[in-house]
Amino acid sequence: MGTNSKAEAARARESATEMERKEREGREKEEQYWREAEGTQSRASKKREDEGEKRAEATARKAEARRLAEQEEKEVEKGDKKPDKKATRVSIPVPKATESELQRRREEERLQILHRAEVAKKRQSRTADEEEYERMVLVTNTNRDDSVIEAHSVEDAISRITVAESLPVDRHPERRLKASFKVLSIDFPLNLCFF
Repeated sequence: MGTNSKAEAARARESATEMERKEREGREKEEQYWREAEGTQSRASKKREDEGEKRAEATARKAEARRLAEQEEKEVEKGDKKPDKKATRVSIPVPKATESELQRRREEERLQILHRAEVAKKRQSRTADEEEYERMVLVTNTNRDDSVIEAHSVEDAISRITVAESLPVDRHPERRLKASFKVLSIDFPLNLCFF
């Protein structure tokens, strides 16, 4: 029996494409494995990206602050240039802002911005002035305070309580008992005193 050459060619093409597809899938699985093993990013690269984002945000905030300051300065200059309507009627000259006044205002604003930046920097770096540091460090340690008595039971508390002066040994407790009974009998009638 003869063979169909067209059918054989078609089978060969199908097997070749099947082999190519399997090989491609194998390569994709291997690449996927190495991508997962490597991770999306290492910690160092993540940290670098985070720091870069923070720097970009800080520069954007600074640019915005600079733009607002320039806008405010322009508004101040415009406000100084517009004459007061009442002043023109009365013909009193409008006081103009001199260059030195403008320079002084700019310097004050610059110092305020620097001060705010310094405060923010201290807050971020958690540094403290000497006075703040002294206040934080010079706190009394109550852990070793002898005036505080800590006990887990009544017996333990009684045993830890000490009298400042050592009392003399009571040689005649019966006399003390009689004396205390006399005091009680004087203060209270005898029929109310229950022992």
